[in-house]
Amino acid sequence: MPVGLLEVEGTIEVKQFWPEGRSDADTTKVVVTIAPDAIRFRKNDTSPFQPTHVFEGAKVKGRTSTAPIKNGKLTVRLQGIDAPELHYQPSPLSTAEKKGLTEAKKQAYHEVTHSYRQFLGATASKALHDFLSRAGEAALPCRVFTHVDAPNEVFDTYGRLVGDIEVTVGGETIDINHWLVDQGFAYPTFYSSMNDDEIRAILALAKSARSKKLPVWKHLAKTIGAFDFDLREPRAGETAVLATDKGPVIPPKLYRRYANWSARKKAKITSQTFQKFLSEGSGGKPDTCYETSDLLANGVHSATPRNFAEFVEGGTTIKFQPEGLVFGEAPSSLVGADGKVIREF
Repeated sequence: MPVGLLEVEGTIEVKQFWPEGRSDADTTKVVVTIAPDAIRFRKNDTSPFQPTHVFEGAKVKGRTSTAPIKNGKLTVRLQGIDAPELHYQPSPLSTAEKKGLTEAKKQAYHEVTHSYRQFLGATASKALHDFLSRAGEAALPCRVFTHVDAPNEVFDTYGRLVGDIEVTVGGETIDINHWLVDQGFAYPTFYSSMNDDEIRAILALAKSARSKKLPVWKHLAKTIGAFDFDLREPRAGETAVLATDKGPVIPPKLYRRYANWSARKKAKITSQTFQKFLSEGSGGKPDTCYETSDLLANGVHSATPRNFAEFVEGGTTIKFQPEGLVFGEAPSSLVGADGKVIREF
């Protein structure tokens, strides 16, 4: 488990969140402070922080190749949590999927490729927007932090920094990740890159939110219903959707897989059942996961890897709780302007 700590000093613009902007509750743009030590790293609890500049001119290579900081901004994926989707667009067809497809079928897929939302996606985003607005500032100073030992552990496969964000609201320091779970606006969604303490802290918050039947727990579905192609991303300011933003919610990671399959099925791109689609994964790479209890007891290297599809029965029955699984983090690497992998801060 990582013992190092990376910190980024920056600001969050409140207007980025829906209903003012497009950001949903668990993915955030952070403006990095222009200061010599705005990004700093320490090797362990007893080491001093040292400024690091390894991200300047670098690229994160994973599913995409992208600069981690664009126009002075980082994209942060809030670690350990998943809020209901506000604007999920089914993934593009792979080269293998396109092979032999008629133009008519490609067009049919294009016609179902919209930004879809889950129930409570708008509610969660609005709640975070309104909470941050209480500070009375357009941009809030924030601290982004993540427990890592090496640069390749900082970003996910899409180039997003995976970590926690702290802000001060009403004189109180708030961890946004924890606040969203505590208030019942996000589910725990653990990854193998997290340490035990991070997982246990969110488990405790989720247990409390569940016992109070807060929004995401009150509406957690046990089965997967028909995909609702009419639930689309709301426009900025379209707050009328909040009045009807309640209904069954499946864990967002499962929803993303289901949206990918549903769009393909509707466009007649696939004849697979959802169970088979989930089992085979994207591009033949199924989602690997571990039972949370197994990982905490035995560590990631000794825990038994499982296929995500094992926890769905017949493509419809959900056999897991959001906090019950830890997913394998897809790898990424940080590459310098010279094309070489950056291994140290």
